[in-house]
Order: sequence, then structure tokens, then C-alpha cells
Amino acid sequence: MNTFFIFLLFYTLMIAVFGGFQYVVFKTYTRWYNYSFESAGARHICRKIAIFILVVGNLFFYSRFPLNYTTLDQSLIVQNLVIIPGGIYFAFIFILFVGSVVFYVIRALVSVKRRVQGKAANELVGSGSEVNKQGSGKDILPASGITRKQFLRTAGAVAFTAPFVITTGLSAATHRNYVITKKTLLFPGLPTGLEGLKLVHISDIHSGMYMNRNQISEIYEIVNSLHPQLVAITGDLVDTHRSEIPAVRDTISMLKSDYGVFACPGNHDHYASISGLLSALKDKPAQMLQNDAVSFSINNEPVSIIGIDDAGEGGRNFADFDRAFSQAEPDSFKLLLSHRPHMFDKASEHQVQLTLAGHTHGGQIGFNFAGAELYPIDLFHTYSRGHYTKGDMHHLYVNVGVGLVGAPIRLVRPEITELTLTSNPDRVRSETLNA
Repeated sequence: MNTFFIFLLFYTLMIAVFGGFQYVVFKTYTRWYNYSFESAGARHICRKIAIFILVVGNLFFYSRFPLNYTTLDQSLIVQNLVIIPGGIYFAFIFILFVGSVVFYVIRALVSVKRRVQGKAANELVGSGSEVNKQGSGKDILPASGITRKQFLRTAGAVAFTAPFVITTGLSAATHRNYVITKKTLLFPGLPTGLEGLKLVHISDIHSGMYMNRNQISEIYEIVNSLHPQLVAITGDLVDTHRSEIPAVRDTISMLKSDYGVFACPGNHDHYASISGLLSALKDKPAQMLQNDAVSFSINNEPVSIIGIDDAGEGGRNFADFDRAFSQAEPDSFKLLLSHRPHMFDKASEHQVQLTLAGHTHGGQIGFNFAGAELYPIDLFHTYSRGHYTKGDMHHLYVNVGVGLVGAPIRLVRPEITELTLTSNPDRVRSETLNA
């Protein structure tokens, strides 16, 4: 199918789905103010506010698409005044949509419960039993002195405004609040020449509506400050459109390392234009490995960097692991770059010592309370974030990414990972004790 029609179909579907979200939210909001306010004037003001937010929010949100065909989306002013507010509006509507669905589910369950209780009461009355009929207490809430309408009016106002405050606050707090994860990986029998080798791993840059070239440059400066010997980027350098490629092309040469910068494609690189991205990077020092491998020596020890294309589902699976693996030097230390973490299973079967991946973003939403973790993404991915091992010699690290996709909201901080290789258990033990 023609790329343009795939693009058109994708965004037509997205517009329809997002329109459905807004319809559900608007209907819920209408039910709330019709019940909460007896004054026609108050209800009219509430409706006007809703229409104003819908019009302005959609104007911001859908402005993103024509901006993709220009270079204006790289402007910091456009990012801050149009694109980011549009993303916040998307997150705001999505949270309200989820809340609305929960409300209707609870309402349906309560309705079923009332029907069951009513049926049971009727059966008792029919059998001659005496039913104690007292006031329902619907008008005045116990121990509060306020009416049910007053309570729902206040609760509803909080429910409809809190998501906007939350999404705006989280966007400001986490968007560029990078965490540097430092981890030492134990490889028994690691060749002497690779002892202490330091890699810096980033993923999911998503150049585009939430990531302009200035922000990409900031990330690369942090990477350089770690003085890496190798730099790995595991896919999704761009988000959804060819116009997002120049920001990557113009900044990639900033990255400095002793032995090179290597990357593999992700699914969003295909959405934008994989051919356009490869063409833009062909004269740059970073090597994009698309079902390919490159071998070289580090301190006279053979190393192979293997990069596979995005291993999506069905027709979106572009990975050819066997082809890439066949180009690696047989007796080398093998490092696999794969956008999707599930390729770790195949990599470990083929004795690949280290696999680096991204894609999951850590779900972008997750919680850690005093060591107790709640990350919804863990329910959907076997390898969702962080470090995994198989046996003594096979390691996977899933980086949660530095960019954003969907909505500008992250409770999971963007990550830059520093990985050090060692054969010394005491070195790993010391890191664990000092953590």
C-alpha cells in the first residue's frame, strides 16, 4: 500500500478515535452540569466553557499535522505555544475519557444492584413481610450538612480540572528531568581487553512534537559528559514524519566516543521514512545497522555490533536476525541492538552476550513508593524496563527512552544508561553495596 495512504488511514483512524473520546467526555460533563446547576444561566456558562476548551484544544492538537510539513515545528516558540499545549490537551481528554468510562461502569453496576435489591424487597412485600420504609437521605449527606447536588457540583469540578493540572505539572516536571542509570554487568570469562569497557545507551529520541534539535543537543551533551567508549541508540530516532529527520541529521555528529556510535531502526522510524532517515545519516559518523553487523577490535579483542530492524508484528516485522547475525565475527564479543526487547530470547539462544533495547518507554506512567513499584507496562511486556539476565553470560538492558510519544506526560523519568563490562564479581558487588 502507498505510504501516503497508510499515513492518511492512520491519522483518519486517530482523528475518529480521539473524536470519540471527546464526545464521551463532553456527554459526561453535560450530565454533570445539568444535574449540579438549577440555573439556566449557570448551565449556559458551563456549556460555553466546554465549547471554548474543545475548540481551542482541537486547534492546538490538530495544528501539529500541517506543521509536520514545515520546519516551524522545530521552533521553540511553536513547541511551547502550540505543540506541547496540544499534547497536554490530548492527555487531558484521555484521562477524562478513562474517568468517564469508569463512572459509567460504576453507574451500571449500581443500577444492577438496585434492581436486584428492589426485586428482593418486592418479594418480601409479596410474602407478607414488613418492610421498614425510611427516608432515602438523598438530599442531605450524613454528617456534612451539604446537599448531594452541592457535593457532586464540587466533586465534579475537581474531577474535570485536576487532569489538566496534573498533565501540565507532569509535563513540566519530567520532560527534561533525565536520570543517568549506571550499571556494571558481570561477564565471567570476559576477554581482558574488554575489561571496564564503558557503553552509553539511549533510546526513543522521538524527534518531533516534543523533542526539537535544542533538546536533542542537550541529551547528546549529557552523553558526551560520560566519556563513553561506545554509544548505542536503539531506535525511534524520529516520531512520525520526514520533517522530523533534519533535527537528528544536524545533531548526530555531536556524539563522541572512542569506538563509534551505532544505532538500529525502530517502528516510528518506519512511520516517518526509514529511507529518508538512512539517507540523512549515510555521511554521518553514526552507523545505522539495519539487519547488519560491523566487527572491529578493542584492545586486540574482537567485538561485533549487530543491529536488526524493527521486529514488529505481521507485516510490520522488518527484522532479519539470521542475516545480521551471520555477518558477525564468530568468536567475538557480540552486542545486539534491537528496538524491541523480546528479541533477547533469540539473541541468548545464539550466544549474544549483551542485548540493548528500548521501545517500551517504561509505559511513561509508573509509581515507586518507598521501594514498592507499580508499573502498568510490566503487565504487557516480559522485558519492560531495566536489566535482565539469562544464565551467566547473557544480559539485556531495556532503556525507557529519552523522548515522549502520544502525550507529554511522564512519571517514568527519561533515561540515559551507562553500562560497564567486567569479569570481576567484586566490582559488581561493590556497586550493589553502594547503590
